[in-house]
Amino acid sequence: MKRLVIIRGGGELATAAAIYLHNSGFRVLVLEKPQPTSIRREVSFADAAYDGKKSIARVECRLADSPKEAEKRLKNEEVVMLIDPKGRCIPDFKPKVLMDGIMANENRGTSKGMAEHTIALGPGFCAGRDVDAVIETMRGHNLGKIIYEGYSYRDQGKASLVDVAGAFGRLIFAPEEGKFEGLYHISHKMQKDEPVARLHKEDGSVMEIRTQTSGVLRGIVHSGCTVKAGQKLVDINPVMSREDCFRLSDKARCVAGSVLQAVMAWESKKRKRISFDF
Repeated sequence: MKRLVIIRGGGELATAAAIYLHNSGFRVLVLEKPQPTSIRREVSFADAAYDGKKSIARVECRLADSPKEAEKRLKNEEVVMLIDPKGRCIPDFKPKVLMDGIMANENRGTSKGMAEHTIALGPGFCAGRDVDAVIETMRGHNLGKIIYEGYSYRDQGKASLVDVAGAFGRLIFAPEEGKFEGLYHISHKMQKDEPVARLHKEDGSVMEIRTQTSGVLRGIVHSGCTVKAGQKLVDINPVMSREDCFRLSDKARCVAGSVLQAVMAWESKKRKRISFDF
């Protein structure tokens, strides 16, 4: 299919990239797992896995029941989602570009052979070996840098602002495995030491999860998800406005712009090679 980009993952950064690519004339297929655990759900196409569709920044992503339906919607220039965490449909679609936006801090099966050009967001990938390009996702001077050889800064042991945020109690992680139950909607104003969620454990007991700081509930995992120990559950921002919970972050826009640049640069080089061959 002409100008098809497949994106593995539907979190905020992957969603921003999908929106930028769609608005620039690419066909976009998002692959997700049955129960996505993205926390910035108001700006993540991942929620389409639960609700059948999700609209962000005037772009709608619709969940398809089958690859056949997905292909039909893609031809209509819609952003489409398929539940396919292993990427089994990728060989059938034969995408020109594939992007790994899972943000798992490790490579979960993406390789250069999956498409003509492959891109990955953040740590866990070696540019030039695992994929053709890696986009730096750590905040700082190099945010959005397109890396064509080597690893992201996080892979090199650099400190992350996310670690700092966690140290100050902004992020809440799962203390152990269980079924998650959120108590408030995103954009709710929370107070310090207020119950924000419950974790239902396998033994039938329930663990209360409390905030460690006051602020706006920026993100929270979808209720009903099974979460693992150490998984990010809640994001509370002490300074942002409630309206910002429904807007793509500056980081997401920066990363998305770099993804678009990487794809366009590859297309340009490919056109030049074809012209030279003739």
